[in-house]
Amino acid sequence: MEKAYPLINVLLSDPAFSEREVERAVAPIMEGRVELVFTDPGYMRALNARFRHQDRPTDVLSFDLSDNGRPEGVIYVNGRLYPPLEELLERVFHGYLHLLGWTHDDPRRYARMKERVAHLVDRAVGGGE
Repeated sequence: MEKAYPLINVLLSDPAFSEREVERAVAPIMEGRVELVFTDPGYMRALNARFRHQDRPTDVLSFDLSDNGRPEGVIYVNGRLYPPLEELLERVFHGYLHLLGWTHDDPRRYARMKERVAHLVDRAVGGGE
C-alpha cells in the first residue's frame, strides 16, 4: 500500500500547530508525492547555506525530485513562523508552486505567484473553490 501524500514531518519540539491541522488544509489541494518538513530557523539556515550558498535563515526551501512532470519533492518550512495557520500555509504553498515550476525572478512573476499563493491559502482555510 502506497503512503498517503503529502507526508508531513515535524522536526520541532512543541510546535504551535498540529500535523492534522496542516494535513486537513493541504491534502485536498496538493497533488503528487510531496513531503513537508517543518523545522526551526537554525536548520533552515544550514540548508540555505549548503544548497543556496546564503548564510542566513529562510522561510521555505523546495527540492524538486520529479522526473515525470508530476509534483514530487520535499518542501522544508520554518515552522516557527506560526501562528496563524495562514502564514504557515503561505510558505507551504509557495514551496509547492516551486515544485510545479513557478518562479518569481521578476516583479510580474512575483506578483502572480503571490496572488496564486493567496488563492491556495484561501481555498485551504475554506474560503475558496
